[in-house]
Amino acid sequence: MDNQLKTALLKYETDLDGVKNRFMGDEELYSRCLSSFLQDPTMSDLEKAINENSWEAAFTATHALKGLAGNMGFVPLFHTASELVVLIRTGRISEVGPSYSELKKNYSNITNVIKKHHISGENKK
Repeated sequence: MDNQLKTALLKYETDLDGVKNRFMGDEELYSRCLSSFLQDPTMSDLEKAINENSWEAAFTATHALKGLAGNMGFVPLFHTASELVVLIRTGRISEVGPSYSELKKNYSNITNVIKKHHISGENKK
């Protein structure tokens, strides 16, 4: 992983020390997972579920996104997904809007970082 990507991930508050432990220092594996994260349908599944007021599906997607974010070290996304999980689990649906907006912002931030610094870096190789 190049220094520009590391710097960008750290700016986004990615827990790179935790990632190093979880991925046993295998930066190549983490790099492949960054690419896979961009292809993962969980966020679109969540958006669809919320738009359709399908709260069981929204809970499942949010919980999956929380796990992905945690494993990838995406701290802001993990925290907002965790908050949204609690709101949905406890039936506080009227409070979902602001948390979901924050989650979308955090998701957009990290996907933009990956696209800009990781994908463009792969194309240079």
